[in-house]
Amino acid sequence: MMSKSIVPVSILLLVMLTPVDLLAQEVKYGLKGGLNSSWIVDDPAESESVLGVNVAFFTELQFSGRISAILDLGMNQRGFQRVQNETTDAGELIGKRKAKTRLSYFTMSPQLNVHLSKTHWRPYFGAGPRFDFLADRKPGEFEFSEVTVPDETADLMEQVVIGSILSAGIKHGSSDGFQWKLELRYDRDFTDSIPEFPGLFRSNSVVLLFGISF
Repeated sequence: MMSKSIVPVSILLLVMLTPVDLLAQEVKYGLKGGLNSSWIVDDPAESESVLGVNVAFFTELQFSGRISAILDLGMNQRGFQRVQNETTDAGELIGKRKAKTRLSYFTMSPQLNVHLSKTHWRPYFGAGPRFDFLADRKPGEFEFSEVTVPDETADLMEQVVIGSILSAGIKHGSSDGFQWKLELRYDRDFTDSIPEFPGLFRSNSVVLLFGISF
């Protein structure tokens, strides 16, 4: 999986960075961060969302017109909360028990943005692929009445995840100076994080970010 992702990443970086002097009107560097809410889709077990932190450094190339290309490099905290019912020997429900797993990824995401204005207020929307590399995992635990059982789902997960980004936001500031931005983003995995797991195991995230650039 790792070797397969290196080729498209290299091509994207080459395309984005080579024509700076020819096409870009300005190059900006910045930092953005915020919160995300992530959950698992297509998992047959009952699951709930988990809050995490998303931070990234970014480089933005503003081309002629209203198009810009961005490369984000950062850390993305995601996770999931699996739910099981605890019952008596007779099958009577005692309650729901939850195991919250947290996952930390190094993330790289090249994107193309389209701006709806050239003024100091610049609404935009964008899209691009996302490449996540698992850096740390903290498996959750089911705390039943008489015993605590770890959720072993995280131990089965793939080291590399490929997904997509859809974003919408607004910028304010000078095109050749300081800018701030507020961005709402939707991330979705393409790849199955646990191929041997029954059903698909893919993460979704809604991310709210605030950023500054110079």
